Amino acid sequence: MSVRNMIVIGGTGEIGKAVISKLRAEGVRAVCASNDVKQESADEMRVDITDEASVASLFERAEKEVGPISVLINCAGVGVFTSIADTSVQDWRRTLEVNLTGAFICSREAFNRMKTRGGGRLIHIGSISDHLTLAMNGSYAASKHGVRALTGVLNEEGKPYSIRATLISLGAVYTSFWKTRPEYSPADMLSVEDVAQSIWEIARKPLNVRVDELRLLPPKGVL
Repeated sequence: MSVRNMIVIGGTGEIGKAVISKLRAEGVRAVCASNDVKQESADEMRVDITDEASVASLFERAEKEVGPISVLINCAGVGVFTSIADTSVQDWRRTLEVNLTGAFICSREAFNRMKTRGGGRLIHIGSISDHLTLAMNGSYAASKHGVRALTGVLNEEGKPYSIRATLISLGAVYTSFWKTRPEYSPADMLSVEDVAQSIWEIARKPLNVRVDELRLLPPKGVL
């Protein structure tokens, strides 16, 4: 399988940008896809991952520009970190729509294309909250548990087509979310470059190798 053509969903976010930078440094034609893309080009495309037609259009445009996509990397996500009692239905629905339904729509589109071409990889960014119970994580944890289940089913259904799905469950990654909280040190967290390197190592593996899950944690584990 050639790993020269990839789509990064959420490519304008801090992790997404690091992934795009790493892939391009390795010679990959990486398409940055996001609803925050300001100026569209052959490598930068706007998409609403909660809309089926928008996702289908993204893949049509991307494959016209760079060729068949062999790896989909989903870095898109939103988070609302409040107690269940204080979580609005609007915030709950929005979190699941982006984090889970968006992952489903993008994965389904990629899957249906890959299965006619000899396979491919689907890589989803998860969280420690997809397997640990953490307070103030209700809607976010529910969405990430859903992504865990989705990834597992994709792996099972992908077996006849050499489609491999990976869940990367991340501990704390030093992004702008943490920069307003001086009690937490960057030294105690993963860097976005750590995440990008791990994604590249999985993306480049031959399809006879399955990587079902990777738990990537900083030195102290769960902060």
